[in-house]
Amino acid sequence: MTTGPAQARRSGPYGSDRPSVGRRWGVLAGMLLLVQVMTGCSALGGPPDRLAEAEADARDTVADLVAEVGVQSDDRTRTADQIGRALAASPQADLISISGVDTADPDGVTVVLRVVGTGKDGSWLEPEWVSEEFCFEVRFAPASPTYPPTVPCPSLAARMTFPPPTEPRLPSPDELRRVLSETSADEAGVWASLATFSLDPAIRVDVAALGGEVGVALRSPVRESGRYDCVLARVRSSGTAEAWRPAGAQRQPGELSCRATESLAGHGLQPPK
Repeated sequence: MTTGPAQARRSGPYGSDRPSVGRRWGVLAGMLLLVQVMTGCSALGGPPDRLAEAEADARDTVADLVAEVGVQSDDRTRTADQIGRALAASPQADLISISGVDTADPDGVTVVLRVVGTGKDGSWLEPEWVSEEFCFEVRFAPASPTYPPTVPCPSLAARMTFPPPTEPRLPSPDELRRVLSETSADEAGVWASLATFSLDPAIRVDVAALGGEVGVALRSPVRESGRYDCVLARVRSSGTAEAWRPAGAQRQPGELSCRATESLAGHGLQPPK
């Protein structure tokens, strides 16, 4: 059988140069599948996924805040006021409510935090970042859960604020001298005299005896600048009492540490030259 020119053109030197019906449908099916995948990608950024992603982002922020407060990192007791002040000062979340006394109580301290999380909305080719608001209930206690639950955000809830903390007041050198002048030169008598001041628990009180004399050091908490207030005193063996406040330069970091041993030695009695 001979092959005509028309049939030869259809066959070509290596057979037919036109794709078979099966191959054409295979290519077409692949193109349709690609279109379906590309148009279906927008569902990946739909509301459910967006909310889950935003909640995970907000939960990470809460975890960072809990770590900053540091209740789980050591055994120190934190009061509700201390925890509230630390959280209220953070720009990452709004403190909505707080309850409880301190972390030593079995119920601990419970707070509600309002946090904004972000998630992607739209196609993966052109994602849009959207923000969602979440509220978490966090309990600060030794056995607090590591996965705080979400709670409904109260409507019109304002961010809690705290007034600036008042710095504990130290007795003046004159007040301390007058009280110590009426005591004997022994530690028990000095402690009894100091008890008449009803000092703030935040004030560090240091008393030491040496060679028949007693030294006293009262120190306030360290400020953010690193400085602190300090009043030193000593009761001589003769019963004479001295009290003084070291100069500001001597109350800076790296200078006097405001200890009773320093008052016994008379450190800070004279300003630096």
